[in-house]
Amino acid sequence: GGPKENLMAKQRRPAARRPARKSTGRARRPATTVAPARKSSVARKRTAAPVVKIREAYARAIKLYEKGLKALQRRNFRTAKTAFQQLLDQYPEEKELHDRAKLYLNVCEREAGPKAKPPKTTAERLLAATVALNRRDVEEALSLLRKAAKTYPDDDHVHYMLAVTHALRADADAAAAHLNKAIELNPDNQLQAKQEPDFDLIRESKPFLEAIATS
Repeated sequence: GGPKENLMAKQRRPAARRPARKSTGRARRPATTVAPARKSSVARKRTAAPVVKIREAYARAIKLYEKGLKALQRRNFRTAKTAFQQLLDQYPEEKELHDRAKLYLNVCEREAGPKAKPPKTTAERLLAATVALNRRDVEEALSLLRKAAKTYPDDDHVHYMLAVTHALRADADAAAAHLNKAIELNPDNQLQAKQEPDFDLIRESKPFLEAIATS
């Protein structure tokens, strides 16, 4: 019975003194337990914050890209150029958007500036084809892109643009063939195609639906 009595005595002594120290004793105790909890929640916020910021930055970059694309389609080259330039300057980490943003930025500069010589290199043909598509000169775009595809048969952007061009001609089979190749070379083209308004003419066709359903 000795150890138990000692324990009881130890438990009772503070209980007798608690009325005077109750408020201070209890006030301190939660501080020791709450503080670590706050630290852990802050720690969680700190780890979650970068992920949220990355997603928000990507969303803003996409908005700029879409703004530039819409302006380009309306042949409002100044607005488009500003949007694409902002995308490149403000979101350097969004590398996957940069290639096309640079391509379209060159289109804006080319269209806004003096008329250039006929395209010779593949890059020039791509630019000229993009311009032709924007003014809905589908046959001119197709001619330029076929020449580009001969030089670079494994360029996903060439195949994607060929898919768009054939879609504008309502040729679902040819469009899907090039789209499948573009997706095979770069899977990101699948999501792009789902959101691409230029595929609207063939959107309900079986070849297109099969292409965008490719896993």
